[in-house]
Amino acid sequence: MEKDAVRMTRRTLLAIVSFLGIPALAYGNMVWPALYVETKINSLPIIASSLALEYLAIRWLFQVGIRQSFLYTVIANLASGVIGLALRPLSGILWEVSLGQAVIFLFRWGTFNPVAWFFVPVIGGALNAGLELLCIKLVWKEKFTRRRFFAFWAVNWLTVGIATLWVVAAPPSM
Repeated sequence: MEKDAVRMTRRTLLAIVSFLGIPALAYGNMVWPALYVETKINSLPIIASSLALEYLAIRWLFQVGIRQSFLYTVIANLASGVIGLALRPLSGILWEVSLGQAVIFLFRWGTFNPVAWFFVPVIGGALNAGLELLCIKLVWKEKFTRRRFFAFWAVNWLTVGIATLWVVAAPPSM
């Protein structure tokens, strides 16, 4: 019985990895605007301003002190940064093979189009907000409410938007 479970897990994992590899093969030379955001997101001014905005939002949303708000901000961003290393590029691939294809078909635009650039902060903000609030919930047992999610999504939308504008204003050299 245990061997069957291991085989099933291996088959499932192989199927998932194979499925995820299909877009990479089909779009091997595809470049999504989020890739550029990822390469510049490590800029110190962007990180500092983003953390400051998120700190203020956390302080307001959770009504906690300076030290606790600082800890929430740093730990949640470290967690979302590590987890986001895998999720953000995957979200770019999912965009490109789903809604991105619709935009390309409807408007005859390539990958670098205004709609894709608009959705970089929308999707990135949602991922960041969800991961960071989940971290705060798991570590400090705070409630993950709809109000907190949407308010924090708005703040993360702004911070990822700042990073996106930073990339547009000063593209990375690759």
